[in-house]
Amino acid sequence: MAGVDGIRRRRGARHIGVSNFQIPHLRRLIDEVGVVPEINQIEAHPYLPNNDVRDFGAGHGILTQAWSPLARGAILDDPQVRALAEDLGRTPAQVVLRWAIERGDVIFPKSVHPERQLENLSIFDFSLPPTAREVLDGLDRGEAGRQGSHPDTMDLITR
Repeated sequence: MAGVDGIRRRRGARHIGVSNFQIPHLRRLIDEVGVVPEINQIEAHPYLPNNDVRDFGAGHGILTQAWSPLARGAILDDPQVRALAEDLGRTPAQVVLRWAIERGDVIFPKSVHPERQLENLSIFDFSLPPTAREVLDGLDRGEAGRQGSHPDTMDLITR
């Protein structure tokens, strides 16, 4: 607590962001420290939409930044995603990224290829029809859809 008060007195960090915080982590931060983060960076994509964490965050004014919004590329070969993309005249990546934007997620899709970067930016001139959103929402695999480590069970990096 003294650390946060010291930051406030010195006019240091006015806003914080957290990464991979689950609901218990967020509750503890809010309850014990009295700080509500501005943003929580979590794994979120159609295979693992992480709706409980997103909903908790939204209820506390916390933005969600989806890391790996394309499920590390795994979602791009999904037959349902490919069919939607074909029907919409878009790429699978554009369809999935648009889904994330329409949910209100902040996204930073990773690519070192200029053509894919341009493709990823070209998602603001269309909207998904409700039926497409339903298909993407229906791809939720729960924990089986997780592409990264679960924040509570990942191995710690030590030096």
